[in-house]
Amino acid sequence: MRILIAVAPLTAHLYPSIPLAWALQSAGHDVRVASNTGLVEQITAAGLTAVGLGERTSPPAPITDTELDRFSDALGFEAGSDFDQLWRATRYYLVAAYRRYHPDEEGRQELADNLVEAARNWQPDLVIWDPACPVGAVAARVCGAASARMMWGPDYFGWIRRRLVERINDPASAVSADTDPLAATLAPVFGRFGYDFSEDLLFGDFTVDPLPSQLPGPEGLRRVPMRWVPYTGAAPVPQWLSEPPSRPRVCLSLGVTGRTVHDGPDARVTAAFEAVATMDVEVVATVDAGQLGEDVRIPDNVRMFDYVPLTQVMPTCSAIIHHGGFGTFFAAAAHRVPQMIVMEELGSALSSTRYLTARGAGVALPSEGLTAAQVGDELSRLLTEPSFQRGARAVYADLTAAPGPGEIVPVLERMAAQYRARD
Repeated sequence: MRILIAVAPLTAHLYPSIPLAWALQSAGHDVRVASNTGLVEQITAAGLTAVGLGERTSPPAPITDTELDRFSDALGFEAGSDFDQLWRATRYYLVAAYRRYHPDEEGRQELADNLVEAARNWQPDLVIWDPACPVGAVAARVCGAASARMMWGPDYFGWIRRRLVERINDPASAVSADTDPLAATLAPVFGRFGYDFSEDLLFGDFTVDPLPSQLPGPEGLRRVPMRWVPYTGAAPVPQWLSEPPSRPRVCLSLGVTGRTVHDGPDARVTAAFEAVATMDVEVVATVDAGQLGEDVRIPDNVRMFDYVPLTQVMPTCSAIIHHGGFGTFFAAAAHRVPQMIVMEELGSALSSTRYLTARGAGVALPSEGLTAAQVGDELSRLLTEPSFQRGARAVYADLTAAPGPGEIVPVLERMAAQYRARD
């Protein structure tokens, strides 16, 4: 069977799909992974065949407040409610994910065109696509392949759609099919290839979901549960990491993707460094120069690295401080490490934080107004209170309850045969 995996140009979206790609490849299937040229090196470094899609010919038009307000009005969440908070935390990213594949003013869209052309030429039997790469559904459609989404976090995309459908079907709502903001946003992506917006294109035939059942997705979708197997890149193990730490080791990681979002020093780094400077711990900080302020002093008990695979560091750690991304979250969870999430307004940290604290596996602090005293106090709790170890074991049990990537390969084989449109 030929399987094409299409991902948006972010490592946080690529890495969760790699263990599944390995499993499919090891079962004898022909697997290719398609994304922007910038990810080709990382795909091939993982031992997979890459399909470089180039880069978009021009940036998408800026997302306006009017466009976001149109979504907000259509969703109609009560101000201050849990759903309203979640929407505000994810709205810009979700709309931007769809807008990334809009054609430019001259009607060109290199990424979308190249992906569809690659599928048309190679004729895969199954296309597995990142929901932030909606043109993957088009690639499946044009060659008659089965179409599957591959999640890398909670199904915010499905959650928004279900809410909009509820509102469209509610006679008391002002939202209608004609004023559906999601359909309007995706119309240029689908319409470029001759397709109208539809639920089938939006969701594919089924969804591969690597999140524990304690983080449920919207109801009514075909889901294939899969264990999240952490992959965080590959590198030689440094000698110092081969030796057991002489005192509690703490990892500080704010994510690779975040470096492209934040412009300038990160106050969370400053607060963390000030906090650990007087503590009897060893800190491994995967932080680059751009995240440091000019006057930040690096404590003697901190090892600084631009990048170290978290899967190498986590087995030796007693705690981790991070931004709340699910790749980092599950890398720690796989080794039963208590966690501190310093969450931001944007991104998936709101969901990961709620799950973390509900299971008692860690603590959460807001990034705004963060102080060294707060970080120090909460880190001391993580390292000394047994309840956090029990919570970390509970998250680990949640994580490992689902079948591994190799175990779902026969399921994907059957579903691909069921849904593909050609012999």
